[in-house]
Amino acid sequence: MNLAEKCGSRLILLALAFSLASISCSKPSPGMLELLASREAIRTAQSWQEDIGAQAPTGQWMIINLEKVECPGRMDRIAMLRDSYNRGVHELEYDGAYYSKGNGMEWLKVPGAQIAAITCGRGPSLVWDGVLYDDLDAVQQSGEVRPGKPAISSDDACEWWEVAPAKGAPAHYTVCIHADDHLPYIVHSREHDLNYTYTLSRWNTTKVTLPENLPTGGN
Repeated sequence: MNLAEKCGSRLILLALAFSLASISCSKPSPGMLELLASREAIRTAQSWQEDIGAQAPTGQWMIINLEKVECPGRMDRIAMLRDSYNRGVHELEYDGAYYSKGNGMEWLKVPGAQIAAITCGRGPSLVWDGVLYDDLDAVQQSGEVRPGKPAISSDDACEWWEVAPAKGAPAHYTVCIHADDHLPYIVHSREHDLNYTYTLSRWNTTKVTLPENLPTGGN
């Protein structure tokens, strides 16, 4: 083999080595693969219940939202308004009809109104940061999914994962996933400098029902 042939062979081997290294580096981590499977599972979910808790600056935790979603167009939400009176509002959207009531008030039917977003086909929403797993494509490019430390929970089936926007950065959120169905059941997140906990349950079994004495006309 002459010098040119030897150089050519070495170049081919170097190119192959670089190619294999590139493939190895781009292969998703086990955590990313699990979250991608979880994202697919929530996108195909037909119903769920979402209970949202927030931690006040005093350190006290409070429930701020109780939501039931039944796809494609039904949602029942009890929410605490963000004001000094801690008023509550109960909203119901049912196949295009929207109803609401405040504390101690009667139901009102509001023509043309709707709940801000029923995120069927995407999964449960977060208070500030869109929909759960919306950031996974960006995380796959520049962040990381790493094993999370078990949080205080009565759910023994939890497998905890931390999702960070950059390698080595603090987690944006930590999620408990069940390995059998890939669905998330608890999410701890940090949004707008506040801590939130999302408890997700009754996947694909939640039903939204109409209460009694709903009005039939406008408000």
